[in-house]
Amino acid sequence: MALVKAPVLGIERFANARNKENWAHASSEDRNTIIRAVYQQVLGNQYIMTSERLEGLESLFRNGDLTVREFVRQVAKSGLYKQKFFENCNPYRFIELNFKHLLGRAPQNKAEMLHHFTILQEQGCDAEIDS
Repeated sequence: MALVKAPVLGIERFANARNKENWAHASSEDRNTIIRAVYQQVLGNQYIMTSERLEGLESLFRNGDLTVREFVRQVAKSGLYKQKFFENCNPYRFIELNFKHLLGRAPQNKAEMLHHFTILQEQGCDAEIDS
């Protein structure tokens, strides 16, 4: 699929490699930057202590076993994320935070919120994160 607005947006050089995420040859500094950015986005700018870091997931990402997308998904499914946002929030707030942390936007309308609330109630927290 061609990106029609790519030249206007200045992203034409990325148009063909849009779904070809490859960090096999990235430097360790680049990987560390991505890890910091994922923590910052997914955990909502909260400070993460060294003991709270998800070292197993970080290691898998650094070794190239996880894509950035899968790394984000696994951080969101971690006990740390659930402790901070699922256990301490009501279901509607949890869904709103999922949207903000994982999609970078708020739910569009009440119907979308209700759809995700149904997923959360019927299938659980992990299914809501996957959705």
